[in-house]
Amino acid sequence: MPAVRVWSETVMLWPFQQSSMATTNGVSGFNTIPEAISAFSRGEFIVVLDQQNRENEGDLIIAASDFTPSKCAFMVRHTSGFLCASILPSLAAQLELPQMVNHNADPNRTAYTITIDASEGVTTGISAQDRSLTCRKLAEAKVRKETFRRPGHIVPLQAREGGVRTRAGHTEAAIEFCQLAGKAPVGVLSEIVEDGEEVEGQAERSGGFGMMRRDGCLAFAKKFGLMAVTIEDLIWYLEEVRSKE
Repeated sequence: MPAVRVWSETVMLWPFQQSSMATTNGVSGFNTIPEAISAFSRGEFIVVLDQQNRENEGDLIIAASDFTPSKCAFMVRHTSGFLCASILPSLAAQLELPQMVNHNADPNRTAYTITIDASEGVTTGISAQDRSLTCRKLAEAKVRKETFRRPGHIVPLQAREGGVRTRAGHTEAAIEFCQLAGKAPVGVLSEIVEDGEEVEGQAERSGGFGMMRRDGCLAFAKKFGLMAVTIEDLIWYLEEVRSKE
């Protein structure tokens, strides 16, 4: 069995062509990258976690071309609801989408551009119907500047050239999975959060309200039948498997 480097530990996995569950820091439940690529190519969401010493968060990610209103409604319900679209620098330039601010103070330098809505086919731009359309428009081959109005309700994120091997972020991971699955290189992503429990008869919730971490993300993925992987494993796959094909 081949050795795989994940989060500073070396563990053993079955060969990639077989269905298997990876183990990260002694926790079984992660899927292999090929399994995630296969699910992604079928238009499914995947759960992607970054390193514990970075954000230590899980994002729900899907190809923009597969982002139907029903998929959007699910994402809005089960994440922060702050929907972002990962795009390449070339597309940001083509659409004339400048950075949101001149001096980015984000700890991980997430490259937010100005926000957008589709210029046609939407109302206010905030509904699942509208936001899914805006994202799908980003993935169209003949997309142009006039396809969108500014500002809007989708936040494009400009990925770094070089992908996750240059910046190990969810923005870049979304692009990598699109490319590996043969999709247009535009992904939709949002952070998975803890939203507590309903309080009967009251307009509030109780419990935890922070970001969903590893164990919670694995349970979330299992509940909804989704593949869960790490960016660390994606980097290993790109360097050790794809580079030798």
